[in-house]
Amino acid sequence: MRSARPELDRSELVLYSVQNQRPSITVCTSKAQRLGLHPGQPLAEAKALLPGAVFLPDDMAEDRSALCELALDCQRFSPLVGLEEADRPESLYCEVTGCTHLWHGEEKFLQAVRSYWRERGFRVQLALASTMGAAWALAHTATVSLVPEGAETSALSGLPVAALRLPPATLEPLVALGLYTIGDVLALPRETLASRFGMILPKRLNQALGLAAETFSALRLKEPLSAVREWEVPIDDRIALAFVCRQLLRQLLTQAGRFGLGLHELEGEIRTEGAPVTIGISLVEPTRDERHLAQLVDLQLERVAWPGGVVAVSWTALKLGRSEQSQGCWFNDDTESKASKALSGLIDRLRSRLEDKAVLRVEVIPDAQPEHAVRLVPWTSTERAKTDKFTLPPEQSRARPLRLLGIPQPIDVASVVPDGPPFRMVWQNQDSLVVRSWGPERIATGWWRAQDVERDYYRAEWEDGTQVWVYRDQKIGRWFLHGFFD
Repeated sequence: MRSARPELDRSELVLYSVQNQRPSITVCTSKAQRLGLHPGQPLAEAKALLPGAVFLPDDMAEDRSALCELALDCQRFSPLVGLEEADRPESLYCEVTGCTHLWHGEEKFLQAVRSYWRERGFRVQLALASTMGAAWALAHTATVSLVPEGAETSALSGLPVAALRLPPATLEPLVALGLYTIGDVLALPRETLASRFGMILPKRLNQALGLAAETFSALRLKEPLSAVREWEVPIDDRIALAFVCRQLLRQLLTQAGRFGLGLHELEGEIRTEGAPVTIGISLVEPTRDERHLAQLVDLQLERVAWPGGVVAVSWTALKLGRSEQSQGCWFNDDTESKASKALSGLIDRLRSRLEDKAVLRVEVIPDAQPEHAVRLVPWTSTERAKTDKFTLPPEQSRARPLRLLGIPQPIDVASVVPDGPPFRMVWQNQDSLVVRSWGPERIATGWWRAQDVERDYYRAEWEDGTQVWVYRDQKIGRWFLHGFFD
């Protein structure tokens, strides 16, 4: 959460959840704990003790998803990385056998792992041991631990008994009997542990000491969907090549359909006797329309040229997405849905025929200066404005014209009082009487702008019914016509 919202670094973060209609603390920072907060504490009591903290709802599913992403990122150190088996996992297991020599030893390997995560803002505790149980126990009690093989007993003896990953029902009788450390448990006869404390205690003890096997499920990166067709005799017939591409697209659609998804971004490779040729297709929205995809491929094949005969073709689905579905109508024509699909298809064809930079859309930007409040960007641009959901307040949006002049035009204005609303206007040698006006609306930009502005805008209606948007530049005292209300 702090990586996504850096402003949280300046305050104490507390997460809470609702159980049995009672909100209580689930996780809080160490500083918050020193100030009196602790997991299980009622939310109201926590807010009273630390009103300056940031209280956010806890999302265990989101936590697990984020931890899975970290596990996949950790595959740079080991090909086998997985989550611990727990209701709320907070640890990663890495099988590093045969990996540490790439960092010139186990100590330098641990230093590299710790430095990597610290540079990304994470505080981690690492342990390298020959068993999963020993590594888990040491990682929860020290910052960095390295245990040689065969030294697990001496390394674990001084640790608290909770480091054996025991449930509360097993920990309570152990503590009640004064068995506070793993060494205290090791001093007991091993054959009596199961009858006195349950099977989980000897199991965890044997796993930590390497007397019982233990495994974990490693996460795997999802391979992209792909389809390949190869042949021995090179071909140079464009129609035959388009037919092969259509068959491969049908295979991709079948594979994506098993997940209920459509194709959003594709990459094709035409391998020739010379150099390979790459074709990219990016759609406005995911689709499962084979005919539409075939049309886009045909347009791409018309544009590219390949050296020599073609010996293989492959298509890969770089991005999948869930295609929109809507309830059909029996009696009424679903004009809006058809228009949306037609527009998306048109944009896809234009982008295949032309280039991405040639098909643009308007993006709204929260800028006070009207001529800078919108910009043109490629239709499928991924670098959207940070304030994509920006909208003007209703009272302001009604005062904005839909048609702005590219450059505000100077006009001559007569006012009843200085700096007051306009009474007459002269634009392009046409003298117009203002019958009604609304305003002013002061629009000013900050001093940090290259050229800050300070304007008083009026909405004025001429005697012929035309409504215009004019402003007086407070710096130079001139009037300008900026737009028309259609």
